[in-house]
Amino acid sequence: MWYYAKDGSREGPVSLDELRGILNENVVPLTTVVWTEGMDQWRPAYEVPQLGAGGGGQVVQPTPGMGLSMGAPQSSGLAVASMVLGLAGLLFVPIVCSIAAVICGHMARSQIRQGEGRVGGDGMAMTGLITGYLGLVIYMALAALIVVWISQFL
Repeated sequence: MWYYAKDGSREGPVSLDELRGILNENVVPLTTVVWTEGMDQWRPAYEVPQLGAGGGGQVVQPTPGMGLSMGAPQSSGLAVASMVLGLAGLLFVPIVCSIAAVICGHMARSQIRQGEGRVGGDGMAMTGLITGYLGLVIYMALAALIVVWISQFL
C-alpha cells in the first residue's frame, strides 16, 4: 500500500495502480512525496522508479519552479504539551506539571500508535514522559528527605 501527500496531509493507503492514476491525472504533481513499506523515507514521486511516467519505470524530472509537497505527519498536540509540561515540572511547578506531563505523554503515545503514521511527535511525547517521571521522582524524594529531617526535630 502507498501513501502520498496532498495539501499538507497524508493520503492513503492506495494501491500502486491507484497512485499511478492519481499522478497521471495530475490530482497531485510528480513532485509530491510518496511512501510505501520498505522505503527509508518519503521521496518525491519522480524519484520512485515504479511511479515513473505511465508506470514504465523511467524517472521523470520535475519542471523548474515546482516545489515539493511536504507530507510529514503533523505532531500531536498532546506530545508537545507533554514535553513543555515535563520541562516546566522540572523547573517551575514541580508536582502539578510533572503529573500533567506524564498523563499527556501516555495519551500522546496512544494517539500516535493509533494514528498509523498520520500523527507524529513520539520523541516529544517520550521527552515529556521522561522529564515528567524524573520530576516526580526528584521532588517526591526531596519531600521525603524534608519529612525525615523535620521529624528529627520533633
